[in-house]
Amino acid sequence: MNFIDILISVMLALIMFGIGASLQPKDFNNVFFHPKALITGLSLQMIFLPLFVFLVAWLAPISPALKVGLFILSLCPGGTTSNFISYLVSAEVALSISLTIINSVLILFTIPTLTRLGLSCFMGTEQQIQLPVLQTITQIFLLTLFPALFGLGFNKLFPILSEHIKQPLKYINILLLALVFSIKFFAGESQGGSGISASDIFNILPFALATHLGSMILSYYFAKVTKIDNRNATTIGIEVGLQNTALALLVTGTLLRNNEMTKPALVFAIFSFFTTLAFAWLAMRKGKSLQAVAK
Repeated sequence: MNFIDILISVMLALIMFGIGASLQPKDFNNVFFHPKALITGLSLQMIFLPLFVFLVAWLAPISPALKVGLFILSLCPGGTTSNFISYLVSAEVALSISLTIINSVLILFTIPTLTRLGLSCFMGTEQQIQLPVLQTITQIFLLTLFPALFGLGFNKLFPILSEHIKQPLKYINILLLALVFSIKFFAGESQGGSGISASDIFNILPFALATHLGSMILSYYFAKVTKIDNRNATTIGIEVGLQNTALALLVTGTLLRNNEMTKPALVFAIFSFFTTLAFAWLAMRKGKSLQAVAK
């Protein structure tokens, strides 16, 4: 493991610990007693999103490695960033965190299985790139689910301390995230960088934007059509549209050791926070306007 791989691993563990440390069982009573929004969100994240991105990647005139990287990105559901955006716009934070925690269990199995499918479809059986399934399951468990459960237990045992460290952890994670992506963008490949160029960015950007905006808007309107209220529908849109780029880098760069595959996640990270925040703000504002008219 080089420095950047270790940094990504540490950052993921801290993010998931921070999420777990902010949780209390009572936060999820409404989510699980009325699970329609939760089931809809999970179905859109785990079934619709990979199918949608697979189709875009299949049609996109980009290299097979970039197609795989784009597809793997769709297998990495949003983590703390999506939770943070839901908090900023006053969406349903408990639903957002519930989706994150449940997905942390599901991706132990979906990422190894579907990544192998993507490698087979886009790169062919002659390619010698393989995903170590057992190592992937173990590593994702140790860096996502285990820290979240540890954080949950820590919050229960030390609630006052958990409250005090919540904000510092957010700032530490933001700094680590900025450091990781700075290294990936600007460092040479021998130092853990991706070797991404301006032409790579412009080549990937239309398809990264298409998958991001398409999945976010379609999932929001699907939730609305199924009679889910605007607050929950907005949360679902955020969760489906915003991916965990750090986890995608872990799979493509650390486990598969393919710098070309890391590039879609890097391009996605350039714009996705701001576009998701803008979408969420507009969706929540639209919901409030409709409520005002109804009154």
